[in-house]
Amino acid sequence: MAKEDAITQLLDELDGIANAPMTAPQRQMRAAPLLPAAGVSVAEVIEALNREELPWNRRKAAECGMSVKAWLSAVAAVSATPTDSLIELLDRLHKIESAAAMVKAGYRPSVDPLGKLAWQRG
Repeated sequence: MAKEDAITQLLDELDGIANAPMTAPQRQMRAAPLLPAAGVSVAEVIEALNREELPWNRRKAAECGMSVKAWLSAVAAVSATPTDSLIELLDRLHKIESAAAMVKAGYRPSVDPLGKLAWQRG
C-alpha cells in the first residue's frame, strides 16, 4: 500500500506538471527528479495507471463523474504502447482527461489502420 500511495502522490505532481503551461523540455526538467525521489520508474507508473485499485485512478474518475472502468478505458486509449520515456508519460497524463471526456460523451476509443487513436460513437 505504501508504494500505491507514493505513486498516487507522484501522479498528482506529474499531472500538475503535465498540464502546466510549459514546454516539453521544461516539463521533463521539472519532473525528472520526482521519479527517483519516489523510488519508481516510468514503467512502474505506467503499470500503476492501469490498476483499478490505484487511489489516483479512483479519485480522477470521481472528479470526472465517471466509473473507474470508464476512466481506465480513457487511460488505455492514450497508453496503448509501453514506454519508459518520461516525456511520453507526461504527454499521456496531459491527454487522459480529454480522452475521459470523450468516453463520458459516449465515444469508444479504437485504433485506426495507421495505428492512430480514433473515436467511434456508441
